[in-house]
Amino acid sequence: MTRVIGLGAGGHAKVIIDTLRLIGGFDIVGLLDPRPELHGREVLDVPVIGDDGLLREIARQGVHHAFIGVGGGDTTTPRRDVYERAKSCGFEIVTVVHPHATIAPSAAIGAGATILAGAVVNAAATLGAHVIVNSAAVVEHDCEIGDHVHVSVGAMLGGGVRVGEATLIGIGAVVRHGISIGRLSIVGAGAVVVDDVPDGVVVVGLPARVVRAVQAST
Repeated sequence: MTRVIGLGAGGHAKVIIDTLRLIGGFDIVGLLDPRPELHGREVLDVPVIGDDGLLREIARQGVHHAFIGVGGGDTTTPRRDVYERAKSCGFEIVTVVHPHATIAPSAAIGAGATILAGAVVNAAATLGAHVIVNSAAVVEHDCEIGDHVHVSVGAMLGGGVRVGEATLIGIGAVVRHGISIGRLSIVGAGAVVVDDVPDGVVVVGLPARVVRAVQAST
């Protein structure tokens, strides 16, 4: 049984808790969240025991695995920050693959990835570290997905798509085969991407177009 601490106590944490229980073999010892109003409460019967300031104490108690229960929001920044904080405290981020996800035998999945119910990762696709392929999202054959990318619920990436580090692909977005999307960019919900996207921009619409630069904090 692997003892694991959850980082985040919102809706995404609920999804991960249920998924880990389906997988089996995990003892979820508690959740950490910066919001003091949640401390002392429970999320799906898991106690919220404090904030990230407890990470080193929890490690000293012999818990060395964590899951990232922070959702994507509008950027990948909050998830990346929590991931880096946990890694700096010596935690291994668990890889979470829902039993009803479809992973091709030839796909490569990076450490700490999360692949949720109904998601498809097809032949020869490559996912970097700490990638989310969210519920019912599709990453087709030969895609290359950088570290910390979030492919949101119902998004579809055609064959051979390349996505740079820490980019967010919004809910229901569609990316045509062979497209390259830069690092630290945001593809808006429902966008249809038919041309390459540079680093550090927000694209929206059908067809997707650049509307602004991403703020430097992303």
